[in-house]
Amino acid sequence: MNRNKLNMQVYMTCFDQNEYNAKIAEFCRESSIDDTVKRNIELAFEELVKNNIAEFIAHNDDRGLPIEVTVEHYGTDSNAEMTIIYGGSRYDPVYDGDELSALLARKLFSSIKYSYNSLNRLDIRFD
Repeated sequence: MNRNKLNMQVYMTCFDQNEYNAKIAEFCRESSIDDTVKRNIELAFEELVKNNIAEFIAHNDDRGLPIEVTVEHYGTDSNAEMTIIYGGSRYDPVYDGDELSALLARKLFSSIKYSYNSLNRLDIRFD
């Protein structure tokens, strides 16, 4: 099965969202991911990484950087998966973070799973 993968690292809590949106857009174009899923991936990155995780890390003296983001597509349809891994203390942005961002994020995903095993991890599926 054909798999396309995009790996991104966020090394600062204050970063240019447009830079990452451009990488996501190029990945989606190359992977034939439709515009609706592309917008949902961009919004997920903005709401979870920029508006929640980066803010949490900034309030903890940048402990938790870098934030590792992987987007995968298996080439069979426009479904995609995103994994977000970051350090620091336990922090689930969907339940512990900004309420509006969390509500938006839950509506964008087919599924989301949070886990913590010395690192925070979010596994997200877009359909």
